[in-house]
Amino acid sequence: MRERVEASCPASDPGRAHAAIFHESQDFSWEALRDRVEVTVRRQTEAVNTAAAPQGVGETETQAKRWESHFLGCGNGSSVLPLLRGNPLARVHATDPSPTAVADTVRRVEEAGFSDRLTAEVPPGLTRPCSPGHGPFDAVMALFTLSADSPRRAARERGAAIPGGDDAVLLSAAAGELRPGGVLLLRDCGLYDMRHLRDAARGERDATLLPTNKLAAAAGLEVVESRYLCVRLTNQRRGVHMDRVYVHAVLRRPVGHSRRLLHANSRLRIFDERLGPDCTASVHHAVPAVRWQVLDASQPTPSPFFHAAGFTATVRNVSPHERRDICFEVLGEPLHGEEENALVRMWDFRASLGMDRLAFHQHVFDNAWVVLGDGAALRGAALNVYTPVAGGGAKLEKTVHFHDGFVSWTVVRNGGFDADGEPLAPTCLHSVDSAVPSVEFREYLIELK
Repeated sequence: MRERVEASCPASDPGRAHAAIFHESQDFSWEALRDRVEVTVRRQTEAVNTAAAPQGVGETETQAKRWESHFLGCGNGSSVLPLLRGNPLARVHATDPSPTAVADTVRRVEEAGFSDRLTAEVPPGLTRPCSPGHGPFDAVMALFTLSADSPRRAARERGAAIPGGDDAVLLSAAAGELRPGGVLLLRDCGLYDMRHLRDAARGERDATLLPTNKLAAAAGLEVVESRYLCVRLTNQRRGVHMDRVYVHAVLRRPVGHSRRLLHANSRLRIFDERLGPDCTASVHHAVPAVRWQVLDASQPTPSPFFHAAGFTATVRNVSPHERRDICFEVLGEPLHGEEENALVRMWDFRASLGMDRLAFHQHVFDNAWVVLGDGAALRGAALNVYTPVAGGGAKLEKTVHFHDGFVSWTVVRNGGFDADGEPLAPTCLHSVDSAVPSVEFREYLIELK
């Protein structure tokens, strides 16, 4: 069940006073609550090896201004309506993995007369919060979304695999939707909230217990606000007090820095990072990562930099032009050998350096490649894929159309060979050339061991 949350309203709305009180509530000391329940929680969580530590968190409320916003996990629309009602110049794109929830939101907004300021959809996936054509946004709101069971349950029902680090992936994808200076507004259940205590007793871990500051750093966001909100609710009829702890955070996309999620699966996450002239940014890598700067094709290939898990990379751009990096985050342990780097092999593959339909190569590791190039120049470009034929020559198997930032991911089974020892073609054994010779094709390729 999704938590219901109050949104701020115009000064003329009598509900605003209640919202402000709720927003600032400190009905009890979070530290006192921690001291009272921590021993019990530690015993429960240690039993299932799911202990977690509190970190900085934060708070926000909706501002009345002209903006484009994305409501991530809109539920039945109960929180979308106050946003539209209280901000006449706001437009909202509402998404939820439940088609029923999206339909309910659309119906309620239409009944309230705000349908001209609403778009809604079931998102393409947990790592793609909305489809192309929407955004960029001034704000992305995730209110009780990370701790909700429904997104994960809906994904399982569709047979979709959820990559490791769901929260980090989802927030990174949401951060990529923001305009420079835009904010991600987060509210969810906090550490030692009654829901956390219940889940700990069941041997479950609340999804919102990951450190907010580290989530922000991994998504390339700055922490503007970060704290707990403590609210004591009372059931008058039963005489029962309930101590609720909420996480509030305002996370802002830096004006000169962006980090867009291109692809995510159980072994790999790929980001496209941009840094403005004379800007510096810090990005925390919770898992091993390879950062590879993209230079003009006329320049020598720069060396990629490998960062161990837990490393915070400081990236500087001292040039007068935008800097671009492709960042690969490696999930899990290597499946194969450990020569060269223990985790990966990297390639800068260019048509100008030789792409011949008779130059066949065999992939033996899981791999992904990211297309690099000017968006306008690549429009209509495509890659031909060939397999060898007996006696020499090549057979065209397919043509792949691509664009800047296009990602192709391939799982390589049994080292790229079938049960009889024959190469798997065209999946693993193939050659390529450009379907449009006048267009320079370039990719960064990563192979995971």
